[in-house]
Amino acid sequence: MRKRMNVLEKAKAVIDGFDFNEEHIAKFNESAGTELSSESLKDYLKKWLLYYLIPELTAYDSEEEVQLGTTKLYGLPHLPDSMEFPEDMIFAGQFNLAEIKPHDIFNEVPKDSGIYYFFVDVNGVESEVFFYDGPVDDLKIREYPNGDEYESSKILNLTGKTEELYLQSEIIGWWIGAEEEYDAYDLATIIGADVLKRLEGLLQKEAGSFTLYDHLGSLPDEYFFGKPRYYQGEDGDTPDFYPGFFGFEPPWQEDCFLNLSVWQDKWSKKYFGDIEITC
Repeated sequence: MRKRMNVLEKAKAVIDGFDFNEEHIAKFNESAGTELSSESLKDYLKKWLLYYLIPELTAYDSEEEVQLGTTKLYGLPHLPDSMEFPEDMIFAGQFNLAEIKPHDIFNEVPKDSGIYYFFVDVNGVESEVFFYDGPVDDLKIREYPNGDEYESSKILNLTGKTEELYLQSEIIGWWIGAEEEYDAYDLATIIGADVLKRLEGLLQKEAGSFTLYDHLGSLPDEYFFGKPRYYQGEDGDTPDFYPGFFGFEPPWQEDCFLNLSVWQDKWSKKYFGDIEITC
């Protein structure tokens, strides 16, 4: 039986089968000093095509209404007795891998079960990440040690998810070998506005969702598996950091973004996580 393609695979298949205007590309090459071809453009577009899994967010005023161990942001953590709430930390969220793994098209989630807990200090400098893989019945709602609570719980429901594809509308010169390597070149200029519009239409039809974006503010604010967001260019603006695990804007830090990552150490076989902040 033929394997069913996911949204990202469908979109890449559209790009592979697309007919570009070679004459228009040749004119652009002459003006920018590049040596682009239809095939090299296809490779670029597929590399920079970004997939975002957007959960449905539901806020709860009372922690008692929240299912123990479910994937959520904020509120109070559901911890086993073996784990302590870190002092002077904010609870960022907990992530139940059993809920997330079925939607992981990148095989980025390191295990089929278990819960990651993320804590961060107010300045985003220090963080603590715990991993638990035991009975959910052993979890208990844990209050902040100092009595604080920064935000009510927001459930990240993946049964009500949406899948969205994004592509930046401008290409920096060094990625295409342009003479002016720090200049930004609009895709419409490179391949032709009418051709780009036709490609957009095909991607939206075949993949269900496709958006050209021109700045980071156009991207989702809470998402799984998209490209980690870095306001200061910490990733060198390369696709090598893609995909991430989860990213979101913390309500306690204005104009900042948190990128969460999870993995299993191949030597110790233990599970780890990390938080990076960019402002």
